[in-house]
Amino acid sequence: MEKTVFSESGEGIAIDEVVRDQEYSMTMKHFHDTYELYFLLEGERYYFIEKETYYVKAGDMVLVNREQVHKTSQAGSGKHDRILLQLNGRVLEPWLKGAGVYSLEKIFGDYYGVIKLSEMEWGEMKKLLLGVRKELKQRGERYEIMIRLMLSQILLMIYRNRKRNVLKEITPTVQTAKHGKVHEVAEYLTVHCETGESLEELAERFFISKSYLSRIFREVTSFSVNEYRNLARVRKAKELLANSAYSITEISDILGFESVTYFERVFKKHADTNPSRYRKMGEEQNNSSSGVF
Repeated sequence: MEKTVFSESGEGIAIDEVVRDQEYSMTMKHFHDTYELYFLLEGERYYFIEKETYYVKAGDMVLVNREQVHKTSQAGSGKHDRILLQLNGRVLEPWLKGAGVYSLEKIFGDYYGVIKLSEMEWGEMKKLLLGVRKELKQRGERYEIMIRLMLSQILLMIYRNRKRNVLKEITPTVQTAKHGKVHEVAEYLTVHCETGESLEELAERFFISKSYLSRIFREVTSFSVNEYRNLARVRKAKELLANSAYSITEISDILGFESVTYFERVFKKHADTNPSRYRKMGEEQNNSSSGVF
């Protein structure tokens, strides 16, 4: 059984708590343009992010950067209780920078993965999360400011925790044979996203059968091998569209797409817009923000 304890949202932020008392693994392809904070109140989970699988237990939190592939799956007994906080950087970033808080891109880029909280930190964090929920539900006078102040506290707690512990602990990753092999393949596809190797050629490269590679890769990531490679290509394409003068045809060739038409179709599937529009939106955003600070 699945129960939604609460679900609230406002400008640039959404929070919900879900309790499940049966085995559950995400089956959908999951990545998005928001920053994600995952707090496990009860139970234990596996959490796949990009190329690694982490073990998460009650009292842990997980940071997922925007557009990172991620998936939770079953670990241990079936029941778990979690709070999820989603943050829209385009809405919140200007305010956070103005308030002197480190940017979401820096915090989530530097510290994504599992964060171990002390008992005191966990108590403070849960109090802040429930405070955000309360403000979103009641919507009292200037509630948006109150929410952003609490969010600033959450982010600064994360930053202090990581600065204090980054040299003391290694984030635990799952090292089973299955997960290890998927991590190897995912790493290779991320670094060499332009490769045109077939599933059979990739399986041969990593000394496993084609059917086994296909099965375990989808189990761990929710993506087929080719879908994962295309996602890596799209993210690289976004970088090139934003930071280079390459034409769309040249970018398609660089990333190993068989045609510009196929590149544009894949790009639109994952980015919800076409390459030329994505480049134009980036230029417009840069022009509008150049005079803000």
